This record gives sequence, C-alpha cells and structure tokens, in this order.
Amino acid sequence: MYKRSLGAVGIALSAALVFTGCASGATNDGADTDTTDSAAIVAAAQAVIDTYKEVPSTADLGEAIDVASLAGKKIISIPIDSKLEFYQVGENSMKAIAEKAGLVYETFPTDGSVTSFQQGFALAIAEKAGAIILNGPLPENLAPQVKEAQAAGVQVVPVHISDQSEAVYEDTPYEAFAPFNLGARLSALYAVVDLKGEPAQCLVLEASGTGPSDGMVKTITDTLATEAPAGSGVVTSLNIQVPEWSTDIQPAVQSALLANPEINCVLPIYDSMALFAIPGIDQAAADRNLGVYSFNGTPAVMKLIQEGTTMRSDAAENPDWVSYVNLDTVFRAMLGADPIAKVSGPLRVIDKSNVDETGTPPESGKGFGNEFPAAYEKLWGLG
Repeated sequence: MYKRSLGAVGIALSAALVFTGCASGATNDGADTDTTDSAAIVAAAQAVIDTYKEVPSTADLGEAIDVASLAGKKIISIPIDSKLEFYQVGENSMKAIAEKAGLVYETFPTDGSVTSFQQGFALAIAEKAGAIILNGPLPENLAPQVKEAQAAGVQVVPVHISDQSEAVYEDTPYEAFAPFNLGARLSALYAVVDLKGEPAQCLVLEASGTGPSDGMVKTITDTLATEAPAGSGVVTSLNIQVPEWSTDIQPAVQSALLANPEINCVLPIYDSMALFAIPGIDQAAADRNLGVYSFNGTPAVMKLIQEGTTMRSDAAENPDWVSYVNLDTVFRAMLGADPIAKVSGPLRVIDKSNVDETGTPPESGKGFGNEFPAAYEKLWGLG
C-alpha cells in the first residue's frame, strides 16, 4: 500500500538539507550475524562501510535509451520554493544537463504555496510540455493537477522526495528516489565500527516535520538491534524541527549527555544538525571521546571531518549525480521506456581516510569521480 508523509513543506525542508546510495537501498547485510559476537559484528559492519567508501561505480545505470527524439521538447520543473538556494543549485544543474541533451528546461517560479504549484501545472499543460518535474511538491497533494497533466500527455515525475523503500504514487509511475534510510544505516554502522565492539549507546537527533525522518530513525533503531553488539540501542532521541535547530539543538544535546552518561555516539539524521550538536558535545562531554555520524555530504560538515573534530563520518550524496538520475527518469517517462525500479543517486561514506578527495576545503559534488557525466551521455546515445 502506498504511504508517504503529506507534509510538503517538511519534505522541502528535508530536501534542502539532504543533498544533496548505491542502488541497493537499505538492505541489511548483517541480519544473521550473532549480536553476542562483537568481533564478527564489527567485521561485518566494517565490510559494509569499506564498500561504500569507494567511488561509486557507473557500471549499471540502467538500460540504454535514445533521447534524440526528445530534442526541442520542454521540461517544466516545479520546485517547492524557487527562491531557495538549494533549489536554485539543483535546478541550474538539471537545466544544464537537459539543454546539453537538446531539450528546453524551465523552472517555474514558486513560493511554497499550492497555488503556485497549480499555476506551474497550468503553464505546462498550456505549453504542451513533455514533462513536469515535481522537485519537492508531493503528487498526492496535487492529485487533480497530476491527472489533468497526464490526460494531456504531460508526464509528471517526482524527484528526490521519497526513500527507495517506498512505493511509487499510483498516478506517477516514474519517480527518482533518494537513499535516506541507507544513509541512516551507514551512519549507525560506522558508529559500530568506531566503537570497536563496545555496545553503541546512541543519542539520535531527528526532525519529524521532514518526510524521511520516521523511516531514518526506524532504520537506525533496527540497525542497532540487528547489526550492532548486544546491548546497543537508542538511549534517547531529540526531535527538533528545522526552524529551531540553531537555537535548540546545542542545549538539548548538552542536557541529554549530562542526563545519560552512557551515551557514546551521536547520530543526527541530517548532517547540518551536527553543526549545532558538536558545540553541545564540547560543552557537556569533551572528555568522553564521542563520535558524530550522519548523512548528507554538506561541505561545512565534511570540513569538520577534515579538521579532526568529533565528526567522524558522513554518508554523502553528489548533487550533480542526483541531477543525472532525475533527468534519466524524466527522459524514460517521456520516451515511454520502462522505469528503473527504486532508482537513486549513490552514496559515498566520507571519513578521515578519503575526505581530502572532496577538496580542501570540501566542495559540493567532489569525491565521486569524473566518469558519471560521460557515462550518462553514453547511456542516452549522446556520447
């Protein structure tokens, strides 16, 4: 059954903080490991982490398609709020890729309101666009407009909204997913490795107002139950919404660490939370050698890894690679080719051993090799 949080604004906030998985999703490779055998547990976790520390492969991007017939056709993208820097960066990236493939790409100006999304649909239908990208807005919140567009021959493709574990919305069979839960699992597994067999007693930072939050917290909980030494688990969880991060995270983390001296790792589901959590750790537990493990690939956070702070690992996405995945999904929709099930951009675990590959200081999109643009162009018959 199709289920997804209906908080469009929450999804937008999470997307703005999560960008930026290998397509295997959040598969539990260590589910059968005896949790009482700490050495085996750590070895299994290390094997997973080592795999994801490598530069992602371009060997299996899907069946080849020929996009030549799409030349001149228009794609209209509807972001949550076109004025937000995050969306501007992503939109500019997709525009450049689409135009290189010979298509016309337009970002409809939006302000976060459903009315502005509806206006974008009306324009796309009136201009006989080939596709609409929903870059944040949820299709189920725009059901009448989605049906109208599809009836007019305009494909509607949501991108980077849902985790790979979720089903596609019935009226939008083409969707580009995101590896939110995989990122959460890798964060927990890195903590297991870092603690060298000691039970992971974790402080989790969540933000229930964002769509992926519940799934990510559940993934962390499950990973600590099945892929960590016996006695591991979530000691306490702090649920702090995005607008309050800058004011509430630091004191909440300080209080949690003082109240729970057994905590030995901190798992913010989004790495931008770490920017506010680490000062709280420094104040309350500077002598406890706590590590912070998260997901996103935010350059400012990866810089903390580079500087040798308590930030130990970041499961990072590449925004440019995500743009290629998004447009590959759109092209397949426009061509009527089979969709790629659960397609997502890759993750790479960044730690002190490979962080310099992201730049000094780290830059968004670096550290994923240089092969993927040409690989996608070849996949599309352009290279």
